[in-house]
Amino acid sequence: MALQLKKTDPKHGKYWLNVTADDKTIEKKDKNQNEPVQFYTGRDHMLYELVVGPWDKNKITGYLSTPKMRPSDTPTPQ
Repeated sequence: MALQLKKTDPKHGKYWLNVTADDKTIEKKDKNQNEPVQFYTGRDHMLYELVVGPWDKNKITGYLSTPKMRPSDTPTPQ
């Protein structure tokens, strides 16, 4: 997975971002600070969520919420 910041507009609190996952690039336009950006990726098409917090002209900060393991994926004790 790769994230590419394309543009920020601190005055209006907007940003543009490219998300590349599974050899596909998705352009996310006009997103607001603290607005969840959701996308599916991986073999099982699990939902990921990106939340961007404060930023300046060339840098953004935030977090990526990754899916928890499904009950069927939980390893069994030996």
